[in-house]
Amino acid sequence: MDSEIQYDFADTLPGMERSDSAFTNQKKPKSEASNYEPLSDRETGFRNLDLPDVLEDSVQQLCTPTARNFIVDFGDEEAWVSFDQPAETINTLLDTPRPSNLHTRWINIWFPFQQRPLLEILAQQYDFSPRLLALMSSDPRRMRQYPSQPIEQRNEAILRRSFEDIEKGLSSSPPPATDTSSLSSSNPARTGNLYDIVDGVWHYTSLDQGRSYLCLGFNSLYNVHAVETGCGVSEESTGTKDAPLPHIKRVWTWLLICADKTVISINEDLYPYSEGRLSHPQQLVMMETRRNLINVFRSLSKVEDSREANPLVLLPIRRRLGDTKEETAHRDKDAPGLLFYYLFENWFNSYSLITRRESRYGMELEKLQKEMFSAPKLHHIDLLHGIGNELGALKRHYKSYIRLVDRVTEPQSSTLASRTGSRVPSKASQETFDKLAHQGGQSLMGIGLTSAAIVRFERLRDMISLYALAECKDYLHQKDGLVQMNFQLVAMSQSAGVDRLTRVALLISKATILFLPLTFLTEYVSADLGVTYSVKTYWIAFAVVLTLSWVLLMGFGVLSGTMESWSLFPPLKRAFAKVKNWKRKSD
Repeated sequence: MDSEIQYDFADTLPGMERSDSAFTNQKKPKSEASNYEPLSDRETGFRNLDLPDVLEDSVQQLCTPTARNFIVDFGDEEAWVSFDQPAETINTLLDTPRPSNLHTRWINIWFPFQQRPLLEILAQQYDFSPRLLALMSSDPRRMRQYPSQPIEQRNEAILRRSFEDIEKGLSSSPPPATDTSSLSSSNPARTGNLYDIVDGVWHYTSLDQGRSYLCLGFNSLYNVHAVETGCGVSEESTGTKDAPLPHIKRVWTWLLICADKTVISINEDLYPYSEGRLSHPQQLVMMETRRNLINVFRSLSKVEDSREANPLVLLPIRRRLGDTKEETAHRDKDAPGLLFYYLFENWFNSYSLITRRESRYGMELEKLQKEMFSAPKLHHIDLLHGIGNELGALKRHYKSYIRLVDRVTEPQSSTLASRTGSRVPSKASQETFDKLAHQGGQSLMGIGLTSAAIVRFERLRDMISLYALAECKDYLHQKDGLVQMNFQLVAMSQSAGVDRLTRVALLISKATILFLPLTFLTEYVSADLGVTYSVKTYWIAFAVVLTLSWVLLMGFGVLSGTMESWSLFPPLKRAFAKVKNWKRKSD
């Protein structure tokens, strides 16, 4: 896509709007004359993020599909941003000490498979494990390619060649490796491609710790149903056709926090083979997946924004209300952990799939319940089975998040890494800290988060448990109840049909029993009719036998409780009433 194309939030989804008044009535920021150039031998292009025009241009760059990376150096008073830096410049920046007033750095990377030199520089700087670097450098997920010839035909061809070799007296050569290993060549465990693994297991997560970093790997889920509905496109256009969850886009993210107060985010490429040429629906999907990143990016600027009316987008990374000595003394320590947390949280996108009142699972279950009450059918079980599979996938996804949160917030032993995040150390604890540092700080693993980030991770865990997982469990219980109810309703409808057939069979049997004595009477009298017995005598005997048979059948039905014939009278009465009304109207 051409670089001069501009993307406006007017085409985005709700929650991403940008008003023209977003940059009005703000306090006059510092002039851009005070430049920030951390390198003396080259220009890095850092711009003051507290300027309205810089913020607007930066957000526009965040929305372009060709942006490769950006770096934000910020502190309480200043924030500077630079886009699309080469790997050599970033390597020099990592080796150059930052000013004390810019205590935190955020490095965001898109298209990681195209920036492997940059990933290698980061791995060398923070001592990533070789396995972690290899996973980060994985090629993008390939489209599934089916063999041009069915497996049965290929096996038949192999056997035919073998028989021909035997007939000719030749030794049978082994089949090519492509024939024997075709079924396992696409196995993600064999290929080692990260994106093939996470695309098959949506609840897959990764946690890695080193002496100077903490790394989380996880899937984020985004609902793109509004994009597909608003643009009138199919799931093929947005790339969600083969997804375990319909209308859901999955994006893998690496999130790292380092000992030098650097936060690194690495994002999977949504459309790696598009080369920046995205269709309009794909652009909307891309901006939907970058919604949280843009909100966090905006929170690093002190430009007043009309979005501040929404309290959910107010992130306390640079903006604080308190200016007490106790509060300001720890802001430089809290900022990296807070940035790390808010990049991980992404509550609106990942958890509104099931927690919102208009969640489609509740609506679909209610619709199926009404259909079952009106006409229960066995195909409802298939629909409930599909809903159960989706809810199970969501449940496993949320549980994987709780696992990551538990690992991040689990109580650590009194090590150097855990003590470095302490906010108010006492004299005794400081002595313990010095002793641990003296005994061997080089062998300690992990990055200690401050309590400001830990309490937010614990709050997120409670929110996932109370809202997302609880809703999943409730819907699963409701689904199981509907399955049982459907079976019972189907059984009841079938038993009602069998009962009706039984009543009809009994009625026919009783009619047979009723007319059987009359048959005997007619056969007995017919031989001497007109000689010994007159016609009048025959009909009198006919009436007497019919009456006695009817009385006996009625008495037997009353005593045995099988008066099925009474159930026929109401329908017959209604039928006669309809015929009578039709005749009256016709007259």
